[in-house]
Amino acid sequence: MARKEPSLTTERFTTSQLLEIDACTRCGECLNWCPVYEEIQEETFTPEGREGMNDVQKMDFAPKNKLTGMREMINKGYGLRAKLFGPRQIPEDDVLKLKDEIYHCTTCGICGTVCEASINTVEVWESFRRNAVINKRGPYGKQTGFVDLLASHNVFAADQEDRLCWVPEDVEIKDKAEVAYFTGCTAAFRMQRVGVATTRVLQALNIPFTMLGPEEWCCVSVLIRTGQLELASEFVNHNIDAMVKKGVKTVIYACAGCHRTSKIDWPKFYEGGDLPFETIAISEYMDRLLNDGTLSESDFDWKNPLKQRVTFHDSCHTGRHCGVYDAPRRIYDMVPGADFVEMARTRELQRCCGAGGGIKAGVSDLALKMAQKRVQDAELVNADIITCTCPFCRRNIMDGINAMDTNIIFKDQQEILAEAMGLDLTLPDNP
Repeated sequence: MARKEPSLTTERFTTSQLLEIDACTRCGECLNWCPVYEEIQEETFTPEGREGMNDVQKMDFAPKNKLTGMREMINKGYGLRAKLFGPRQIPEDDVLKLKDEIYHCTTCGICGTVCEASINTVEVWESFRRNAVINKRGPYGKQTGFVDLLASHNVFAADQEDRLCWVPEDVEIKDKAEVAYFTGCTAAFRMQRVGVATTRVLQALNIPFTMLGPEEWCCVSVLIRTGQLELASEFVNHNIDAMVKKGVKTVIYACAGCHRTSKIDWPKFYEGGDLPFETIAISEYMDRLLNDGTLSESDFDWKNPLKQRVTFHDSCHTGRHCGVYDAPRRIYDMVPGADFVEMARTRELQRCCGAGGGIKAGVSDLALKMAQKRVQDAELVNADIITCTCPFCRRNIMDGINAMDTNIIFKDQQEILAEAMGLDLTLPDNP
């Protein structure tokens, strides 16, 4: 008689992750911070097919309950009883229910930050998602279309030849340079003003740089976050090889998602081992040049004092995932007329904007509700402008602003710098 396979396998989980799943003490601290659970608990958002949930059922979307659910299912397949008598079969509906709960997550990492047991929750969620995809249970909703979209090498199914259509004619992009600006799909095809501002500022500061143009393929963050790794190696190695051909030693990012993915995920897929170049957020890069004397504040040649109250949103990927907090704030300290103020939740304890982890595409209503919460945080400190260093956060928070009755506006850090320096941010006619 053939031995039954466990209903939930441990495929894609590392030994340390299996130990972490078992390490959760169920203290409940994560319930106080999880942005998804907050919306569900307050009933501002109800997951599809879960109408009429009571408080106990709502807690299934809390991080500790997701870990408990995984632990119970894994024990039924691999625990002592399973070793003696065979795995206990779990109804497929129960496995799919847990899958849906784990996909209702932005992978922001706040649960891991406050976890008393120091569980690396983001890695656990992503391993479960990969397991779900392998076993044809995932991804979730519209996330299933990501792979097809990337046949065009970007997440918007746009023409790759238009990757640089927004670059002003008077901005010089070197064919080869030690510094490369990796634009990212969102800035290249949707939030092009961020790209214009970034290239304008780099040129004004006399920083020679190159760009990959049509040879820049998606960083594949959307695939990795949702467990769809089939194309990851191809895309990662293509981008790295393209950088090497251009003699690049430092890649700068004005997109938090691209930065996080290249810094943390690309080395896992690169066939050459360690990355052959440095990856760094643009705020970090500018801050370093100011610290080592390559740049001085006078190089920014300020023209237009800001004269507005500004608050900064720490993007999860640049902040909690990559540890960049001080550099962007030091940049704002230089901007003349900027009345900088912090929101109640900042840095490691910042509130996620709601866009990441495939939520913007897979559960857009939830993403919007979380964005509105972040706008409300800014309203509480009487900010005129919310700013950050991520065009994807920009897109979602702007959606939140547009859905509210508020006078707050959103600008990327590079937009603020460019405007204060008096640089032209007009988009060419062709985008």
